[in-house]
Amino acid sequence: MMHKPFLTILIVVIASACQQPPPQLPPPTVSVDPTVRPSVPTLPGLEDGVPRPLASIRDAKGNQADFVENELVIATDDSAALGAFLARWQGSVLKTFDPATAGLSGVSKQYLVRVRADTADTSKLSANLRALDKDSRGALLVSSAAAHKLLAAAAQEQVGGLAIGVNWVSKGDLFTDKATAEAPAGDSISGTAYTINAFNWPHLKIGGTQDIGVAEAWRALELAGKLGNKVKIAILDMGFQPNNDFPSGWIALSNVPLVNPIGTENLLSCSGGNPCPWHGTAVAHAAAGLPDNSYGAAGSAGPVADLVLVFTSYDYFTVIGALTQARIAGARIINMSFSAPVPAALAWTALPLEAATRAIRLSGALLFASAGNDGKNVEAEDCFIVCWEETWWVPCESGGVICVGGLAWDSKNRASGSNYSSDDGGDSDQDVEIFAPFTLWVGPDPDNPANYARKISGTSFSSPFAAGVAALIWAAKPSLSAGEVEDILKDTAHTSPDPKVKKYVNALAAVQQVLGNIPPNVQIISPSGGSVQVGMESRLEAAVTDFEDPFPCCTVTWSSSVEGSLGSGRTVDYTFTTLGPRTITATATDSGGATSSVSVSVNVVNTPPTVAISSPYSGQQFFRGVNYTLRGVSYDPNEPGYQLACSSMVWKDGSTTLGTGCDLSVGFASNGDRTLTLTGTDSHGGSGSASVNISVIDPPANLPPVVNITSPQNGITIGPDQVVKLSGSASDPEGGAVTLTWDVTTGYDPNTGQGTNTYPVTPAPNGDWKPTDSIPYNTCEVSDTLRLRLKAKDPQNNEGSDFIVIKVLRIC
Repeated sequence: MMHKPFLTILIVVIASACQQPPPQLPPPTVSVDPTVRPSVPTLPGLEDGVPRPLASIRDAKGNQADFVENELVIATDDSAALGAFLARWQGSVLKTFDPATAGLSGVSKQYLVRVRADTADTSKLSANLRALDKDSRGALLVSSAAAHKLLAAAAQEQVGGLAIGVNWVSKGDLFTDKATAEAPAGDSISGTAYTINAFNWPHLKIGGTQDIGVAEAWRALELAGKLGNKVKIAILDMGFQPNNDFPSGWIALSNVPLVNPIGTENLLSCSGGNPCPWHGTAVAHAAAGLPDNSYGAAGSAGPVADLVLVFTSYDYFTVIGALTQARIAGARIINMSFSAPVPAALAWTALPLEAATRAIRLSGALLFASAGNDGKNVEAEDCFIVCWEETWWVPCESGGVICVGGLAWDSKNRASGSNYSSDDGGDSDQDVEIFAPFTLWVGPDPDNPANYARKISGTSFSSPFAAGVAALIWAAKPSLSAGEVEDILKDTAHTSPDPKVKKYVNALAAVQQVLGNIPPNVQIISPSGGSVQVGMESRLEAAVTDFEDPFPCCTVTWSSSVEGSLGSGRTVDYTFTTLGPRTITATATDSGGATSSVSVSVNVVNTPPTVAISSPYSGQQFFRGVNYTLRGVSYDPNEPGYQLACSSMVWKDGSTTLGTGCDLSVGFASNGDRTLTLTGTDSHGGSGSASVNISVIDPPANLPPVVNITSPQNGITIGPDQVVKLSGSASDPEGGAVTLTWDVTTGYDPNTGQGTNTYPVTPAPNGDWKPTDSIPYNTCEVSDTLRLRLKAKDPQNNEGSDFIVIKVLRIC
């Protein structure tokens, strides 16, 4: 403006001594719910560079926390116990903390361990949780099966006596989640409702009595991608001691000879003669205190401010030099939290400052000044025959300066200590042009070094608060002129029922007027880049927020530079059928039609199959002219059922093709050593091979029976108590009767044909059998490879056999 030239609720439950104790509640339950998702899919890797997957768990009240899906923390000084733990869970130590190196005692060594918990028994988790805490209860939802098993493993180990921790993450996000973390409350604000979340502060929050909406304005700027637009704010003051609540990159100047701008206390006192040695520090906090850093408080322009600290005494000649220094340093906003009532008869003595403030304003900067803390009308007149303004409040009433008064705490009315302008019913050019909070919270200074938020009052803090709101407007659109910023600040301001308060700042409305409809913010959660598998269902997932639309907002469409449209929705499951690189794009559209897109590059790849020969084993001898069954298995994540079609499995004897199939009956017409090779080829051209060496020898005069197992299928995986059907056939080449028997070998190695122990198998009359019928599983094993063999003897006791290889999973 170009002025004229002069809470806690306590619930107590009382139970009668004669009442029976309540029945015990059911134990807690944990179940998998894929809709429970962590805040981000992974954390960056540690030294080994491997990304660290996150999981999340939520209770019935909606409280949710993230943790690393494959990491546990072990506290022990027993190296043997650690080694046993690592062996049980195929663990690897990522980080070690030795408290002795930090001079600590009474604390065990701690290890961060990456584990494989896929063998953990989730059915025992509920009982283990109750065993660890007899009062535990409630239904918990966990984001993935892997996370479920990790929790089961942790509970199992804790019940077993090992001190275990889940690697909680704590999440740390900016303003989109409407939460910040500031310092705890100091004694100076005891009795005042306080939370470390600045989004709930009366002078920053949306809604409430004042409804200034500073914190929501931060969020709007973040969603619009504008927080990187820094605005230089100069604080002309004394008593600067920058700390963690000052934005990085601040600069400090002094125009007081031989005075260091940093660490020098205020050379003068403040209103009422009160000492204020670190006045400049508190003023800087009010304008630019960094939010969400768990330190101090939060200033109105904290996320966008770039501070210029100018140490200047409060005499106006010095202030003129300070204004010039600030402008040369690039400041677009200059704050002066000081004032003096110059008697009207001596008003001319302030004209040099008047000229300077007008010139600085015309150069394109905005100047803010405090109205003063005397509770007076800065336009008060002394009338005798004619009326004459009593006092000229400088720099409040100086030309080009926006003078700021103070609102009472959590009120639309003026604070009693704030100066104001008279209301004559038609004066649209009042000198105290706008109001801002008179009382707010600031951070530490050298006299109050503890990391607490402190309550402080005065128009000295109203002025930088309003200056900070102007900085938010400029950050929303840096090309605005100073006049346009000032007009927006005033045009969007709230009105007050108090006639002594013309207007007060409305940060959110001001920023929204500049930004218009903010496009939605869209992030691709998955895929995160890199490779995806052809032929496998890939999860496309986006996180979308919109400032204007409530959650969940927006329509989301997916497209590929190769396939075109991939579908719509926050989550789409899509199977890529062709190989090669492509760009995946997610586009979000809000209810107002604003759109934004984000892309990620992925490469669709094929994982070649792996094949293995179950039978024969290397070194096995075949009789010439006798038929044998060759058996092989495959694994391919890109094929249906995760295995190759048997028609794509080719057997060769050296370079001679024997045939195709998972099982193939062959005989050899000549003696000699041979190399049998099984090659599997998938539908995308990938292949894998396996080979064994055998020898073909002369048959005996009386040939052994020819045996063939028809059930179960070679290569299957079953549980120890899973029932399978045993069936097969045998015939004697000489026509004699045959006797059939089964046996099973544990710990079988298909490469050597050797195993640990062999047990007889006696199937039921219908051929039903399960591993525990024959094998004394007394210990917990992750898995066991079994050879299941059918043997046949002819009348001359010649023995022939056929076998398959299966895997038994042990769940502990």
